[in-house]
Amino acid sequence: MTCEIYIQTNTQNPAMQKTVRARWLIRSVSENGQETTRDGSVSLNNATTKQAALIALADALQRFTKPAVIRLYISDPFVRNMLVTNMPTRWAANNWRKIRLNGQLHHEALWNKIHNDLKIHAVSYAREPDLINNKILNEMDWRMNNVRG
Repeated sequence: MTCEIYIQTNTQNPAMQKTVRARWLIRSVSENGQETTRDGSVSLNNATTKQAALIALADALQRFTKPAVIRLYISDPFVRNMLVTNMPTRWAANNWRKIRLNGQLHHEALWNKIHNDLKIHAVSYAREPDLINNKILNEMDWRMNNVRG
């Protein structure tokens, strides 16, 4: 099964937000060509966009019961870059501490969970140019900012 996971946050502001939202969407195509879409949302108080993106990704990954070929589209640049550069593997080897200065890793439990959930899948990541005018991410952003409920 080949799948695409889209993660969209409602803001790019890295500071703590009073309320931050994120949406996830999974598009999958089975061997017989049938397309399936599932989506969900996350809303957090007093949190960062990184945390919302991580929770949305962890929530989306929980929907998988078997290994799959996954392409990830993540709007949050920090989360995307950490996954692309395989930082969770390096953090795991360093006892879930930051590599530089051996400091405390923010959202350690979420990174650990995502790292473990991604291990069984064949994962690739969308490049930044693929995200800029992505129709699905733009639609998710519009829904998050214009549709209540």
